[in-house]
Amino acid sequence: MIIGHKEQQEKIRSLFEKNEIPHALLFSGPGAVGKKTTAFWFLKMISCEGRDKPCGECRSCYEIEENIHLDILQVFPEEKEIRLKQIEEIIERISYKGAKSCYKGVVIDEAHLMNVQSQNALLKTLEEPSKDTVIILVTEHPYSLLPTILSRMFEIKFSLVSEKEIGKSLKSNEIADLSFGKPGLAINYLQFPEKKKRAENLKKEMNGMFEKDFSFRFSLIKKATDEEKGEEFLECLLKAMQIEMHKRIKEKKETKDFLQAIKEAEEAIFLLSKTNINVRLALEKIAIKI
Repeated sequence: MIIGHKEQQEKIRSLFEKNEIPHALLFSGPGAVGKKTTAFWFLKMISCEGRDKPCGECRSCYEIEENIHLDILQVFPEEKEIRLKQIEEIIERISYKGAKSCYKGVVIDEAHLMNVQSQNALLKTLEEPSKDTVIILVTEHPYSLLPTILSRMFEIKFSLVSEKEIGKSLKSNEIADLSFGKPGLAINYLQFPEKKKRAENLKKEMNGMFEKDFSFRFSLIKKATDEEKGEEFLECLLKAMQIEMHKRIKEKKETKDFLQAIKEAEEAIFLLSKTNINVRLALEKIAIKI
């Protein structure tokens, strides 16, 4: 189920209907907003055997949904990295004739985690594209990809979804309020109530933290990291900081240090996706500036 992103879906459908399907697409934007879900929706569309594409009922749509379609391949990071061997295996597989569809599809999730060797190997394939293969890179951090790769991609940008739209789709405003505009996060809370409870508790604990002293902030950080919830705390803190930033701008307060803290939080989240940084140290550094 895709929540939001009507404009992106219309753009993709237009490419399909005009028979202008790019051989390489870049789906960029925040995590958990629906980029990968939309990527598979697109692959269903170009592989669909039904009349109204994607029909969701034909053999091809079913196999893509169940992740058993022989011509649709996925690449995931291994230990926070996409290695050369993974890309070479994909390149070899797409060199063969498709087993079922007229198109072969590849989805590289968290594409920013490709190392330099992996990106260079993929670049060779992008320079000599196959007419029957569609490669989709999904990433939160497109600027981490080589400029030569970016220049060969048709980019579709995704953004956060309104909490109102998430609440309407999932019939739960309560979960939408905790989602930070990320449908994937909201669905995760629906599936795992214990995660929703943790998010609620975290939100309550952080209430009013910007008006309180350093000792309060540091005690919250210590508790979160001791309980191995540092990454969740960082995500929640960034959202709270963004809301507070808008409030301070309206009130014409000084925002220089606060803006720097937001940038450091965004950088810490990015580094967490690639390395094992000290979350507590990063959080304490941010807490000093807010």
